[in-house]
Amino acid sequence: MNIDQTREKFIPAIEEILEDCRLSDALVDKDRFQIMMATIWGNAVLDPARSGIEEADLPVLHDFFNEELNRVLGGSATLTDVFEFLVSKAGRDAMTRVQVTQRHKEFINYFARLILMRDIKLEG
Repeated sequence: MNIDQTREKFIPAIEEILEDCRLSDALVDKDRFQIMMATIWGNAVLDPARSGIEEADLPVLHDFFNEELNRVLGGSATLTDVFEFLVSKAGRDAMTRVQVTQRHKEFINYFARLILMRDIKLEG
C-alpha cells in the first residue's frame, strides 16, 4: 500500500477521531487526539489484518499518522513524540482527565516501552 492509498483508507477514521476530539469548530482537544492516535497505532501494530492492512504496510501507515499529527498538533510531531507525552506527568494527567481506563493506560504504556525502548513507571 502506498501513502495515497493509506490516506484514502484511513482519512475517514482520522476525521472521526477529530470530530470526537472537537471542542468547537476551531478547537480540538489535542491531548485526547494523541491518546486516540496512540491507541489506533497500537491496535494496527498488534493486528494489522484487523486494521485492513498487512504488516508490510505499517511503515506507510506510520508516515501517514505522522502527517496527521503534524496537521493537528503542528510542528514536526511524530508518534514517538505522542508516546513521550503520554508517559510524562502531563500525559498521565491527560489520560486521567479523559478517563482512560487502567487497562487502556497499560496498553499505551506497553507501546511506549516498545517505542521509547526504556522502562516506564505506570502511575494511576
